[in-house]
Amino acid sequence: MKKLNKRQIIILAITALVALYAAYDLLIAGSMGEKTKIEAKPAEIESFVNAIRNDLVKTKTTSEDIYIATRAEMEWSRSPFWEKTSYLEFVGKETSGVVTAKIIYSGYVEAGRKKMAIINGWEYEAGESLDIEGYSLKSISPSRVLIVNRNTFSELSVPIQE
Repeated sequence: MKKLNKRQIIILAITALVALYAAYDLLIAGSMGEKTKIEAKPAEIESFVNAIRNDLVKTKTTSEDIYIATRAEMEWSRSPFWEKTSYLEFVGKETSGVVTAKIIYSGYVEAGRKKMAIINGWEYEAGESLDIEGYSLKSISPSRVLIVNRNTFSELSVPIQE
């Protein structure tokens, strides 16, 4: 076994001291310490309950409170606690008969580092929102573009149409 260096000896000594103190406190000093019992008097409890009851009677429910309570009891259409994949499956079942927007990728322009795609007659760079609501352009290549539906998080690959 390798000889311990000074730092390791100090760490082990401190650990041993902490373990000894914990054992002393738990086993010896804990049983010797005074244990006090807290007793609640029935009169104090009754006055506390009456004060709370009076405060509740004074507070009237407003229309906002009723609205919040009814909205909280309703079933959620989109749960924020779902995983992304589960939500996408749920949305896919719900919108399986819906036709997607008509998107025509008709041109590609590259000037230096700048890449632009012509979609439905308009020029877009990667990351821009399309004129079709809910869609944005994710990436551009000469042969196809990748478009993301921000509502369903689905990706649509559209080939160039010349």
